Amino acid sequence: MKVKTKATAILFAASLPFSLQAGEVEDLKAQMMQMQKRLAELEKKQKQTAEASATVVEELAALQNEGLFQAVDITKSHSGLGAAASKVYYTQNPLSIGGYGEMYWADSSDKTAITDVYRFVPYIGYKFNDWIVLNTELEFEHGGNEVAVEFMYLDFLLDNNYNIRVGNQLVPMGLVNQRHEPTLFPTVQRPETETLIIPSTWHETGVIVYGELGMPSLTYHLGFINALNVNSDDTKIGNIKWLRNGRWGSSEKAPMGKVAVTGRLDYSGIDGLTVGVSAYYGNGSNRDIDNVNGTSLFIYDLHAIYRYEAVTLKGLFTQAMLDDAEKIGPDAVEEAEGYYLTAEYDIMSHFNNKYRLPIFVQYENYNPVKETVSGIGELDDIENITFGLNFYPHEQVVLKTDYQIKDRNDGSDEEETLSVGIGFIF
Repeated sequence: MKVKTKATAILFAASLPFSLQAGEVEDLKAQMMQMQKRLAELEKKQKQTAEASATVVEELAALQNEGLFQAVDITKSHSGLGAAASKVYYTQNPLSIGGYGEMYWADSSDKTAITDVYRFVPYIGYKFNDWIVLNTELEFEHGGNEVAVEFMYLDFLLDNNYNIRVGNQLVPMGLVNQRHEPTLFPTVQRPETETLIIPSTWHETGVIVYGELGMPSLTYHLGFINALNVNSDDTKIGNIKWLRNGRWGSSEKAPMGKVAVTGRLDYSGIDGLTVGVSAYYGNGSNRDIDNVNGTSLFIYDLHAIYRYEAVTLKGLFTQAMLDDAEKIGPDAVEEAEGYYLTAEYDIMSHFNNKYRLPIFVQYENYNPVKETVSGIGELDDIENITFGLNFYPHEQVVLKTDYQIKDRNDGSDEEETLSVGIGFIF
């Protein structure tokens, strides 16, 4: 019975082509072509689904590796910012939380020994999408006795060559102002040239455009910010903080009657070397009352960093000049000037790649009141020689100690200070 059935089926199949009409054959061909087309579409959709699934898996793996928050990558810097301040630009998570902290103990030859929980600074960032980024820095100084918004801005990432930053932001000047995290400079305290003349940390409200000038090794910043106000008693009496006290920062309802232009240019096309220049120009007065028109303040700096194996060399020169300072007062400061040179050598580089132990020496020569209108109140150049060492048990943690000898060159005794500090970023 089974043999008969199989034979019948074979005879039927063999006779089928002869029983079909020509039109039916064409219909079958059309159906087969349609089936092949559908199979091709199904294969395409299957491939797209597989690619999408792979992307999701990669993103989930990245999030799993990051946990809730991303670890700091010390090799990354966005637009010249420190590694912790740059976290939000590289994280897979929309929300980024980072920060830094530093505290120190210091004993000077003419002062009582002190200790200070100097700074605890959280960074909070949020990526609205892949081209709109919020970045903020909150600062708690001296154990929380002083609290400030160090910066709060929106970044519009349009192109490698052209991005727009709007809000309260770090002024792109010097070596320390944008990169003021404690793991990025060797001394326990920041160089006084960059606290009294630049003056770091310096942040103002404004709009700055930044990016690359045709190549990654040539970068720029250019924009308008709220102007410093040096039309004050600090300027008239020759106070060494006349520039530092002229900052508005994120003060409540800070006057913004005058704006200044600022710019920066850096070149890093030579292996290990970065050289650059930055500048600021604006009206010397920025107050609602007693406005003094016609004064103008110009600050510029030249800076360089060179790294080769275990050696790091840094240098900066800066100058501030206030034109028509006599309109402020007969004893107003007209000029400030300073420079410093730093040399570091990591003595652990030949023994252990897990830890770093750079020793350093820094020479600093500065004068925040180099010239006044009448010559009264001018200071002699101040010289600081600082040497010490840093120990990095982790790339994000540093233990510092240094010894500074300060000579005011005015006949007074030299001031000697021993300092010990800790710093970290996260």
